[in-house]
Amino acid sequence: MVTTKSMRHFAADCLYWAYKAKDPSQRQMMVDVARRWSKTAEEIDRRVREGRGEALPDLKSKLN
Repeated sequence: MVTTKSMRHFAADCLYWAYKAKDPSQRQMMVDVARRWSKTAEEIDRRVREGRGEALPDLKSKLN
């Protein structure tokens, strides 16, 4: 199961791969992906704190 904790781990992995990348475009792509993982995790956590559901409806439909 994908959790917000695992999303943040994916983001950290992406930043590591960005650090290791020799090509600037690959580095930027990995940083962008890390930002998306982090932003999605934060949005889900915020919605849960506000009592508006476990996941974003559009994200949940994409994962199903």
